[in-house]
Amino acid sequence: MGKLLAGNDGPTLGITSSLDMFNKLKYESRLLDNDLQNTYNAFNFIVTAWHLFNDWPKCEDKLNISRIKRQKKQIPLEILLVLNAVRDLCNGSKHFTLEEKAANNRVINEVLTGNEIGPYEYFFHETTPAVKTKDGFYFPIRVLNNIVMSYFEWVFDDSIPASKFPPEIIDAIKFCNIAKRTGSPPEIWSREPKKQQG
Repeated sequence: MGKLLAGNDGPTLGITSSLDMFNKLKYESRLLDNDLQNTYNAFNFIVTAWHLFNDWPKCEDKLNISRIKRQKKQIPLEILLVLNAVRDLCNGSKHFTLEEKAANNRVINEVLTGNEIGPYEYFFHETTPAVKTKDGFYFPIRVLNNIVMSYFEWVFDDSIPASKFPPEIIDAIKFCNIAKRTGSPPEIWSREPKKQQG
């Protein structure tokens, strides 16, 4: 049975809720894990992640816990930095040239292919595409994938209240700032991709 559109309904093909979109993100995360150099996989993952955070909460009830966990005022500044980096990549990838307001709000100041040789590559031992932010954070696509997926796993886990943001996600983000980093790599940061059999 089809769906007759009315009012502000958007036409969709099988994705009708944030949970559906999260399942799409998990699928794209697995594809990205299989080939961290594949820019199509990175593009699809980034675009889905941003829209799942920014647009899809509107389709949920205002008291839905996953909607509450995606409110900017509800989450720590560290994850907001990551999500703003995702926003920059999403908008840059979709539109290439940003409007002046978006360019002024951009947190990313450099995009790397993974072939560069520099202090970030030396300290992180990464050879995958990455981004650097204005305030010194370095997010290789592997780590960005891990952090974003950990965030959305918390978002869609109704057993964890919105007031209990996982400290291990913040630790992984802080580890991405070489100048201020201490200790050994947190599990989320160091988790290697799980290769899927084709």
